[in-house]
Amino acid sequence: MKRRWLAVLLVCSGLLAHDPEYSNHLSGETSPYLLQHVHNPVDWYPWNDAAFEKAKREHKPIFLSIGFSTCHWCHVMAEESFEDPQIAAMLNRWFVSVKVDREAMPDIDRHFQTLYRHMHGRSGGWPLSVVMTETGKPFFTGTYIPPTDAYGIEGMLTLLPRIGREYAAERKLFEAKAQQLANDQNSRRAVSDTMPEADAVKTAYQALEGLEGIFDDRNKGFGTQPKFPQSSRIMALLDIYKLTKALPAKAMVMETLETMAKSGLYDQIEGAFFRYSTNRDWTQPHFEKMLYTNAQLVSAYAAGWNASRNPLFERVIRETIAEMGHRFQTREGLWFAASSADSEHGEGGYFLYTYDEADSALEKAGFSLNARQELLHYFSIEEDGNFDGEVSHIHLSALPAPNGVERARSVLKELREKRRFPFRDKKIITAWNAMMVSALFDASVMDMRYVKMAKRSYAALHSMMSDGKSALFHQTLYGHIPSQPGLLEDYAYMVQAAIKGYETTLEQHYLDDAVQWTKTATALFYGDGAWRLGKGAYSAFDDGSDKYYTSPMGVMLANLLSLEILTSDIVYEKPVNETIKRHADMLFENPAAHSSLMMAYLRYKLGIVGIKHRPGVLHKYRSEIEAIDYPFIIIEAEPQSDRWIACSARSCFGTSKTFDGIKKRVEARKAVTTAPSLYGRHR
Repeated sequence: MKRRWLAVLLVCSGLLAHDPEYSNHLSGETSPYLLQHVHNPVDWYPWNDAAFEKAKREHKPIFLSIGFSTCHWCHVMAEESFEDPQIAAMLNRWFVSVKVDREAMPDIDRHFQTLYRHMHGRSGGWPLSVVMTETGKPFFTGTYIPPTDAYGIEGMLTLLPRIGREYAAERKLFEAKAQQLANDQNSRRAVSDTMPEADAVKTAYQALEGLEGIFDDRNKGFGTQPKFPQSSRIMALLDIYKLTKALPAKAMVMETLETMAKSGLYDQIEGAFFRYSTNRDWTQPHFEKMLYTNAQLVSAYAAGWNASRNPLFERVIRETIAEMGHRFQTREGLWFAASSADSEHGEGGYFLYTYDEADSALEKAGFSLNARQELLHYFSIEEDGNFDGEVSHIHLSALPAPNGVERARSVLKELREKRRFPFRDKKIITAWNAMMVSALFDASVMDMRYVKMAKRSYAALHSMMSDGKSALFHQTLYGHIPSQPGLLEDYAYMVQAAIKGYETTLEQHYLDDAVQWTKTATALFYGDGAWRLGKGAYSAFDDGSDKYYTSPMGVMLANLLSLEILTSDIVYEKPVNETIKRHADMLFENPAAHSSLMMAYLRYKLGIVGIKHRPGVLHKYRSEIEAIDYPFIIIEAEPQSDRWIACSARSCFGTSKTFDGIKKRVEARKAVTTAPSLYGRHR
């Protein structure tokens, strides 16, 4: 493991000092994930025409492997199978092998993840293993595959020769099977063409009930295991609370945010969150730190802080931004994609402690025996370990913090400084960087100093990842010139960042950018109520589900509705209306599973309210505006106005010389529920 990770670091830094034994078609790539496989004995191709042409020419099936550079199980499968000469020989004999970095091609990844769910009735993950016909039609999907038969899974040594021989003998049967699979999948895509006449607030209660049904009352958060932070659900619940005053909505948010902040999901020593927890009580994380996870959680904690003024939330925001800035930010203000779970110390090794080393370090720092025992108990560092073997991962006990906690944190941090921090994937991904820009603008409600950081990052991102006109790029390895065209997620999140930039600063160039990129995104990816994630033949349509981060389609719909207010142009309403119609059956069947789409529907039905005044006045009242008891508000500069103005999409409905007056007019617009029994239940 240590040798492999050293090789990875050398390859990705360009420092490999010798000619390797093997080299394949990935050698010209810049993706850190693909470069990790450049010296496998497998004759890997990147996703390109050459690979598909070779498959057709040689009548071989395609073995597709999708992963990313900081994925632990991707590395396990690589070490067990793709670095094994015997398995590599089978792949090279029977297949054309293709590697895809899911962070570079998330639209392609989503296409095959959707197929996996269709075939197996559950979510997939990474590594994702797909076998396709020579014409590119899938007939087999799997995730991690062991080298030999194990865990009830057919191993690579059994699977590869079996499929290889059968395909060579019966190619037409495999083509027919793959075509039937495609036909079956397409037939299940229900499309609606009518706007439902549902009561919007009743829909909010249905979503609330759905979220209550999957809420973990004991451990907080949603679902069982693995357990993800689910930022989109947290944000939706805060809006539902503002709309309905249903106390469980706010309680689920505050309890979840507080629990995660004290848990093993959060790095209690250096700050920032890990990607997810492998168990339901948040104590056993998968140790990747992803830019998107932390960006969306900063926004969630900022919203939670604004609704509660909880000092714990403030600490999490400050520490997370600081740690991401320390580990992930470039000198220009851009942000790297992720850090790995693995290090030279093994999985999670950088973050773990033995009882003896922690106790010894605290003793050397002058802590008494009683103080050390109290602190180690508070940090959950146990003599027999709490994670794997004799090592412990820190999460906070329910006890009040003992004296000396901050000094003890410094001691434990010093222990880490003797270790090598895990591998960092230095891709600059436009969408994820834009999420971080939005997070900084959101955090500025707590501290206006974050505005300067946000503006700097936005300017750097605009400079590097835009063509200077109306197009965006998707990603590039830091230090390289980007060339990959932008995907829907890049436009959606950049427009969101631009709108937040406008709301925070009221500088016109942010709004101009948002308008321009929205026009491009609509032209590239939208048609008849559907949003395609990319432009290629294998680019999936966005189904509106908030998976690893909020659905780009859901974000785009919110952007369109905001721009309708900010530009006074109802042209932005048409694609929102058509999209909600197309996805209505899915949305109303399970609104809790499509939080961002559900919130876009509520915005559309109930209306966004634009609040106008002079820029100086709007800046002064920012916190008060965000505290108004109506969830869908956007601010707009009216430089010559001497009073507050409130407007809907088609008309302005109120003016006042005082903020309290306009606040009352806005809050009076809140819809009255048509489901009094539900309303009574949730009071």
